[in-house]
Amino acid sequence: MIVPSLFIAIAILCIVFGCAMLGMRLSRRLPAEHLSTEAKATISVAMAVVGTMTALVLGFLISAANSSFNARNATISLLSSNISQLDGLLRRYGPETLSIRESLQRFTAQEIEGLFSDKASGKQKVDNPEATRSLDDVEDGLLALKPGDDRQRWLGAEALKLAAALSASRSLLVQQNTHSLPLPFVGVVVLWLAVIFGSFGLFAPRNLTTVVALFFSVLAVSMAFKLLLDLDNPFDRGVRLTPPPIRISSEPLRHTLETIRQK
Repeated sequence: MIVPSLFIAIAILCIVFGCAMLGMRLSRRLPAEHLSTEAKATISVAMAVVGTMTALVLGFLISAANSSFNARNATISLLSSNISQLDGLLRRYGPETLSIRESLQRFTAQEIEGLFSDKASGKQKVDNPEATRSLDDVEDGLLALKPGDDRQRWLGAEALKLAAALSASRSLLVQQNTHSLPLPFVGVVVLWLAVIFGSFGLFAPRNLTTVVALFFSVLAVSMAFKLLLDLDNPFDRGVRLTPPPIRISSEPLRHTLETIRQK
């Protein structure tokens, strides 16, 4: 089961902000020499090193998640283009391809339902077995065609190439449906952030303004993790009563389905 990104972000918010408050509490109990100017300078330098590492790793995680998101988005666009081109060739071939076009429409609708269903009880199906069977029907129908002239022979050959490309695009999408975000990296970055904000709380003045400033700083960091996790799982439908996550647009496939149904 995939934990919603919002819940993970809230957990990170509680952990990191809790460490900041723990630092404030510890500052009341530590001896004065532990909070001296020299100690503060040493800890500040040490936290600067940790902060630099945190920024570098967080940048790497954002880059990896963004690359994964863009790759899957490009595959959806390629899938839509292949479907549209294949339907165009079948339409030009003649009325004997009507059943194949119906299978292609069914495949497109099943892909949309599997990837982008908005049903509350729906489940993401990148490798939808029903869509696989429909695509097999398309390929079997193409192989069963008996071209009557050179024109139909060429159209049939090109349609087979596009069907193979369509199958390859779908297989690529299935292979891409893995988490590119290394979870141990996320855990390490959260640990570093907890240490950094704990040190902030250790030397921060104990007043409401400071607490509010620390809270909103941690909130910004936790929302960055939410965006990061959304990019890494772009087909997630999210949870009801929560803000919708970042998702790959279904418009290319929906527009393609609408177009091929009208022709």
